[in-house]
Amino acid sequence: SSPHAEILGNNSGLVTVEKTFGQQSYTGSTRNGVTTIIELGWIICILWFKTQFPKPPIVPTQKPSVQATCSTTSRDLQDPIALVQCPSDCTVNGRNVWGTDVYTDDSSICKAAIHAGILGNTGGLVTVEKSPGQQSYTGSTRNGVTTNNYGAWSGSFVFHASSKPPTPKPTIVPTQKPPVQCPSDCTVNGRNVWGTDVYTDDSSICKAAIHAGILGNTGGLVTVEKSPGQQSYTGSTRNGVTTNNYGAWSGSFVLHASSKPPTPKPTIVPTQKPPGSLLSNIIHNYNCTVSGRNVWGTDVYTDDSSFCKAAIHAGILGNNGGLVTVEKTPGLSSYTGSTRNGVTTNYYGSWTGSFVLHCSSKPPTPKPTKIPTKKPPEYKISYHLSPVLPHKDSSICKAAIHAGILENDGGLVAVKKIPGQSSYSGSSRNGITSNNYGSFSGSFIFHNLEEPETTESTDEQAQLIELVLG
Repeated sequence: SSPHAEILGNNSGLVTVEKTFGQQSYTGSTRNGVTTIIELGWIICILWFKTQFPKPPIVPTQKPSVQATCSTTSRDLQDPIALVQCPSDCTVNGRNVWGTDVYTDDSSICKAAIHAGILGNTGGLVTVEKSPGQQSYTGSTRNGVTTNNYGAWSGSFVFHASSKPPTPKPTIVPTQKPPVQCPSDCTVNGRNVWGTDVYTDDSSICKAAIHAGILGNTGGLVTVEKSPGQQSYTGSTRNGVTTNNYGAWSGSFVLHASSKPPTPKPTIVPTQKPPGSLLSNIIHNYNCTVSGRNVWGTDVYTDDSSFCKAAIHAGILGNNGGLVTVEKTPGLSSYTGSTRNGVTTNYYGSWTGSFVLHCSSKPPTPKPTKIPTKKPPEYKISYHLSPVLPHKDSSICKAAIHAGILENDGGLVAVKKIPGQSSYSGSSRNGITSNNYGSFSGSFIFHNLEEPETTESTDEQAQLIELVLG
């Protein structure tokens, strides 16, 4: 009788017996493979007591995992909470599933885990907890799995809060220390990720860094900052990586703003700027569209972005390189990415420093040879006064072609300096495209060579210069 009372198993052992008075009736039942008999009235009864050999406490999460198939149900589990190892391809091979979040106990555990977003179709570990039956079960479609509606049923199961197997804590590198080095191909090879921007602390750091736009699939350096657990985590799809939703979890991490690796300082070419100026001319090589490192921002870029690639993005340089002038500016609270001229830049949040590509980024033009302002008598040419052209560091010769004053074989043109403008509008004329620009300190226009010389001002900003161009 002691096996029926759950005191012993069938392999024998010690049990303590105590006599008591008889009862008016005795109810039979079936337990542990033993059926007892119903009987009315008896003189004495026997109570079974455990001795010093109680059942060991059950610690579900410490037990070895149950090796499941795609058809395993919670009815097949011996313990109320069990760690289950699911195989791959249960989206197709798993048996039917009834319910959403709470599933009938004859549903496929592994297929339900995919539906709940706990596992992918590659399988893995999941913790199952048996729960009471429900009056009804609602079906739904999630993660490629469709579950069914059902009415009242005797037993259920849920995925326990510890359903994701414990992961060794990632090594966290403080922001003042060297960051984590991620390998390549983590888009495919990285383990699961839960959350968006704030991730569960058992998510793949490197795959999360790709999702967050900090790294590409070629790997690189990223700095991780631990943060408290959240009540919920929202999944999303970014940069070819899909992350999962999840409920409450004990710990999180974020990818710190200093996660982008420091960029070596570019070679600075001294200019005529005064000491301490924030402007510098930079010489760049060709093919930066392909070989340049990442760029964050549009027009205003983070100060660890590639100068060369940003210059191509801004339309200052082509992919064959050249000179560009960089002006340091304060950091911004956010940077907007965009695609221009074959270069795609990234979005980013707050950052400590920025740069812009200054209007003097085009290489300086050699001073043209001055000729006397008195024009040769045989020179007869007539043309209209051109519009105000871009600021004083624009190419005079190229601007003259743009204005229709000269053709590409050169010629004679008079230039008149005028004050700077609040803005300059670019346009395409005669095969030349000029650029838009904001406020600048000086300008020039093309002066009519046939105007009387008495109209010329002696002011330095309105002097008339005749140039031989070609």
